[in-house]
Amino acid sequence: MLKKFITSILLIVNSQNIELFASNEDEQNLTKLAKAYPAFIKTFSNNKLIFIDNDKMNYDDNIINKTFEEMINNPSLKDQMSIKYIKIDENPNYIPLQNEDAGRVRYEPFFKKMYGSDPQEIKENLTKIIWLPKSSNKILLVTTINDVHKKLQAISDELELLPNEIKSFVDNPAGVTNYRKISNTNRLSSHSFGIAIDINVKDSDYWQWHKKNEVFEYKNKIPLEIVRIFEKHGFIWGGRWYHYDTMHFEYRPELLN
Repeated sequence: MLKKFITSILLIVNSQNIELFASNEDEQNLTKLAKAYPAFIKTFSNNKLIFIDNDKMNYDDNIINKTFEEMINNPSLKDQMSIKYIKIDENPNYIPLQNEDAGRVRYEPFFKKMYGSDPQEIKENLTKIIWLPKSSNKILLVTTINDVHKKLQAISDELELLPNEIKSFVDNPAGVTNYRKISNTNRLSSHSFGIAIDINVKDSDYWQWHKKNEVFEYKNKIPLEIVRIFEKHGFIWGGRWYHYDTMHFEYRPELLN
């Protein structure tokens, strides 16, 4: 009896880390969230994330059999974690299956809780970084929450060391912070929170550009050396989406750990 109890769930919580030994997928995903954002999430219990300030947030809305559109437009935290992100080192040649958009599902209250609930709150947490200071020297506004600014600066420093023929894909980024809704939707873009960057538009592919009669084929020109550096620092790539957006990277460490 005791052995079964210990095996089913063992939660160890301290100021440094949160580890979960369990067969339950939901509990594993809750742990990924807690480990990804330790400055905000203290633990979880009874289908809820518990934040450092003791606020609680439901993980599962208990709505089953959602269509893809329902999941995108009315997601839960569980929906946000439901699609596995395939890292470059796992499979460099992976092409996502239909509606396999890991990270494109975002539970908006979760991001507002951390990064700010309105443009003014978000603005108060922004800082400037210098993107590719030796070659581009471009100023970008990035959130300081979860040290995203430090991570994006570290990415810039590593990209600076790449050969010019690869670095040319990132030397003129379209920007980071832009409080707006995604075109033709009521959903906030991740750029609203200062956690996403679009690299050079001219070298990128976007599913809407190639769509004909609701049909489109996967396209990408971005070198995977660039993607690998972003993933190393907690950023997922829109080129891993069925609805691909190869210029797009956003800070989503819960999908990478």
